[in-house]
This record gives sequence, C-alpha cells and structure tokens, in this order.
Amino acid sequence: MKIYLVGMPFSGKTFIGLKLAEKLSFNFIDINTEIEKEALMFMDEIYTNLGEETVKYQEKILLEKLLKEDNIVIATTCSVVEDRKNKNLIDGIVIYLAVSDEILEKRKNEGYPNFLVEKYSIEDLSKKRFLLYQNFATDIVENEEDYNKTIDQILKIVTNS
Repeated sequence: MKIYLVGMPFSGKTFIGLKLAEKLSFNFIDINTEIEKEALMFMDEIYTNLGEETVKYQEKILLEKLLKEDNIVIATTCSVVEDRKNKNLIDGIVIYLAVSDEILEKRKNEGYPNFLVEKYSIEDLSKKRFLLYQNFATDIVENEEDYNKTIDQILKIVTNS
C-alpha cells in the first residue's frame, strides 16, 4: 500500500507523513528532501539556481522509482498536481491535506522559509491549485489544528481501502 500526501505549502505533508508512517510501520519519503539530497542544495537554492522545472523533473523521476515500492507514505512537493501526467505515476491512496488560507498564513509566519510563498501569495497558490488538489485526491482530510484527528481520519480511510 502507498499513501501519497498532497497539499499546499505548510499543509503538514511532512509532519503528518512522518507520524502516519510511524503508526503504520511504513517507510516515509519526503520528495522535497530527496530532491535536496540529489542536488546537494536546499529547496530555495534549487529554485533560485536551477529553477522550478528542475524540481518538477526530479519529482517525476522519484515518482517513477516509487512505483516499485510498497508500504510507504510519500509527502509530495506542493506542485505535484501541476503536471497531470504525475497522476499516472501515483498508484495508491492520495490524501489532500486541506487547510484554510488563514491557517496556512499562520504556519508560514511560524515556519521555515518557502521559496514559492515568497514568490506567490498563499491566496494566489490556493486559487491556482485548489481544484487540482481535489482532482488528484482520492480523499480529502482537513488538517487545521489537531494532527491526531487528521491521522485518525487517514487511518480510517486506509483501513477501508
């Protein structure tokens, strides 16, 4: 079984993914981290020096490799949904972690810098991607405040699949 987490920057893909993988005794892959390891740079440096297309290309390569994996939780990049061909490379449960723009802004102000939200506003990214996330997702789970509730909802989905 594979569980893919999609959503906006600061939606909690990595945090929820780590906790979920731990509960399920699955492996966890954060595509952003894997891209950083490959490039030997942080994401903001990759975007600045190599461009957004490099990130999208590297993600596609990783998604292809993950087709062979099992019992894994995968935190995708926030832009995975911008290429419809990626949907064919995602062979599992796809959870869209839905979070209001207000909470995303709050998390942004408390969290690590993110190149995309320095370039585009949360509101602009949300408008651009909202329907794309919904289209990619097999299920939508809110991740507003209580991460335990989010994980419990995902576990119910996984159990019923």
